[in-house]
Amino acid sequence: MADHLLPRRGRLWAWTTQNFPPPSPPYAGPTGKDFVPFGVGYVELGDEVRVETRLTEANPDALSTGMEMALTLIPLRADEDGNEVVTFAFEPVA
Repeated sequence: MADHLLPRRGRLWAWTTQNFPPPSPPYAGPTGKDFVPFGVGYVELGDEVRVETRLTEANPDALSTGMEMALTLIPLRADEDGNEVVTFAFEPVA
Protein backbone atom coordinates (compact mmCIF):
# COMPACT_ATOMS: atom_id res chain seq x y z
CA MET A 1 0.00 0.00 0.00
CA ALA A 2 1.01 3.60 -0.52
CA ASP A 3 -0.38 7.02 0.28
CA HIS A 4 -2.13 8.72 -2.62
CA LEU A 5 -3.24 12.34 -2.32
CA LEU A 6 -6.60 13.15 -3.87
CA PRO A 7 -7.68 16.54 -5.21
CA ARG A 8 -9.52 18.84 -2.76
CA ARG A 9 -11.92 19.92 -5.53
CA GLY A 10 -14.20 17.88 -7.71
CA ARG A 11 -17.54 17.79 -9.52
CA LEU A 12 -20.91 16.85 -8.06
CA TRP A 13 -22.07 13.60 -9.60
CA ALA A 14 -25.32 12.82 -7.71
CA TRP A 15 -27.03 13.97 -4.50
CA THR A 16 -30.02 13.75 -2.17
CA THR A 17 -31.15 15.20 1.16
CA GLN A 18 -30.88 13.19 4.39
CA ASN A 19 -34.17 14.07 6.13
CA PHE A 20 -33.79 11.81 9.18
CA PRO A 21 -30.87 10.75 11.40
CA PRO A 22 -28.92 7.81 9.97
CA PRO A 23 -28.54 4.66 12.10
CA SER A 24 -26.05 4.81 14.95
CA PRO A 25 -23.37 3.55 14.77
CA PRO A 26 -21.69 4.73 12.62
CA TYR A 27 -23.60 8.07 12.66
CA ALA A 28 -22.53 10.16 15.65
CA GLY A 29 -24.23 13.48 14.91
CA PRO A 30 -27.32 15.16 16.36
CA THR A 31 -30.59 13.24 16.67
CA GLY A 32 -34.13 14.02 17.81
CA LYS A 33 -35.02 17.72 17.97
CA ASP A 34 -31.36 18.64 17.35
CA PHE A 35 -31.22 16.89 13.97
CA VAL A 36 -31.08 19.17 10.90
CA PRO A 37 -31.45 17.66 7.39
CA PHE A 38 -28.26 17.72 5.35
CA GLY A 39 -27.14 17.05 1.80
CA VAL A 40 -25.39 13.81 0.84
CA GLY A 41 -23.79 13.21 -2.50
CA TYR A 42 -21.07 11.73 -4.64
CA VAL A 43 -18.25 14.05 -5.64
CA GLU A 44 -16.02 12.94 -8.48
CA LEU A 45 -12.36 13.74 -7.77
CA GLY A 46 -10.64 13.89 -11.14
CA ASP A 47 -10.76 10.61 -13.01
CA GLU A 48 -9.75 8.71 -9.89
CA VAL A 49 -12.66 8.18 -7.51
CA ARG A 50 -16.18 9.18 -6.52
CA VAL A 51 -16.43 9.99 -2.81
CA GLU A 52 -19.69 9.58 -0.92
CA THR A 53 -19.80 12.66 1.27
CA ARG A 54 -21.81 15.05 3.32
CA LEU A 55 -22.61 18.30 1.49
CA THR A 56 -22.85 21.76 3.05
CA GLU A 57 -25.94 22.44 0.92
CA ALA A 58 -29.20 20.57 1.66
CA ASN A 59 -31.46 22.37 -0.85
CA PRO A 60 -31.62 20.20 -4.00
CA ASP A 61 -32.60 23.26 -6.07
CA ALA A 62 -29.21 24.84 -5.26
CA LEU A 63 -27.27 21.81 -6.57
CA SER A 64 -26.63 20.64 -10.11
CA THR A 65 -24.81 17.79 -11.81
CA GLY A 66 -21.24 18.75 -12.64
CA MET A 67 -21.04 21.77 -10.34
CA GLU A 68 -17.62 22.37 -8.80
CA MET A 69 -17.26 21.36 -5.14
CA ALA A 70 -14.47 21.97 -2.62
CA LEU A 71 -13.48 20.05 0.49
CA THR A 72 -14.15 21.78 3.82
CA LEU A 73 -14.57 20.95 7.51
CA ILE A 74 -17.88 21.52 9.33
CA PRO A 75 -19.01 21.12 12.95
CA LEU A 76 -20.72 17.79 13.67
CA ARG A 77 -21.33 17.73 17.44
CA ALA A 78 -19.69 18.27 20.83
CA ASP A 79 -17.98 15.39 22.59
CA GLU A 80 -18.58 14.40 26.23
CA ASP A 81 -16.08 17.08 27.36
CA GLY A 82 -17.76 19.83 25.31
CA ASN A 83 -15.08 19.88 22.58
CA GLU A 84 -16.22 20.51 19.03
CA VAL A 85 -16.02 17.47 16.75
CA VAL A 86 -15.73 18.26 13.03
CA THR A 87 -16.24 16.19 9.92
CA PHE A 88 -15.40 16.68 6.25
CA ALA A 89 -17.93 17.82 3.67
CA PHE A 90 -17.94 19.30 0.20
CA GLU A 91 -19.33 22.77 -0.53
CA PRO A 92 -20.32 24.40 -3.81
CA VAL A 93 -17.65 26.71 -5.27
CA ALA A 94 -19.06 30.14 -5.97
